[in-house]
Amino acid sequence: MTRTGRILRGVGGQYLIADDAGPVGMASARGIFRKEGLVPTIGDLVECEPSGDPDTPWRMCKILPRRNYLVRPPIANLDGMVITLSAAEPPPDSYLADKLLTICLLNQIEPLICLTKTDLPQAIPDVTAGYRAAGCRTIETEPDDQASLNQLREWMRGRVITFAGQSGVGKSTLLNRLAGAEIALIGSLSGRVGRGKQTTRHVELYPLAGGYLADTPGFSSLELEDLGVSGEQLAAGYPEILAAAGQCRFTGCRHLGELGCAVPGCGMDPDRLQRYRYFRTRLDSLNPYSGSRPHTRS
Repeated sequence: MTRTGRILRGVGGQYLIADDAGPVGMASARGIFRKEGLVPTIGDLVECEPSGDPDTPWRMCKILPRRNYLVRPPIANLDGMVITLSAAEPPPDSYLADKLLTICLLNQIEPLICLTKTDLPQAIPDVTAGYRAAGCRTIETEPDDQASLNQLREWMRGRVITFAGQSGVGKSTLLNRLAGAEIALIGSLSGRVGRGKQTTRHVELYPLAGGYLADTPGFSSLELEDLGVSGEQLAAGYPEILAAAGQCRFTGCRHLGELGCAVPGCGMDPDRLQRYRYFRTRLDSLNPYSGSRPHTRS
């Protein structure tokens, strides 16, 4: 008899597996995974068979195909990412938000730009205007706005979601409000594996809104090159560039101010274009031979 479930947590070669009905139990990984270069990852859907070991009653026998896989932080099969920005303090880090959006769009992860602290007197107006113009879904939240909280919970429902953004933007406060009574469950699950409620060091999945919330350290310090993103791939994070690129005079245009580039005239938010050019120049400098030479369209 085999069971199919999702890896919620892994410590020391032991993995907590759960399915739609709840926890399945602890499982170990078959040695053949190591020989094949496969590493069970949080979020993986796996098939398990009984192991005969009462302490670890299941053994993973197959890792099912992944929808996506991120190396840092290591997680598989993310459905969505809430990219948090503050309208006040700390000032919004749009460079980080653009990097996160690029990661989402390259990996078929649905992004949602969430603006916090919109109720404060010093809130900056129109922080997300450039993202809305790019076709991104956005939402604004404040402490007494239950309607936006309900919208966010519905967007999360039944899916594997993570929150990402700079420190101090109110992610923890927002998550506490979203979790409600479920926050006690999150705490008890942590205690069961001896972790307690300490600062996150490992990726874990927690039940929330009929799906899972991924507790993922490391997003705030990532660099695109660490995830293997090339200069040519960068445009995936800028849908407005992809839409205009076909009108550029030269194929292979990098949109860095070349003759005949259509991007500056496409109505793209100028700050977004500036950030694209910064990242493109950086990525190309790290791998100067990756790009193709521009040539006139036929």
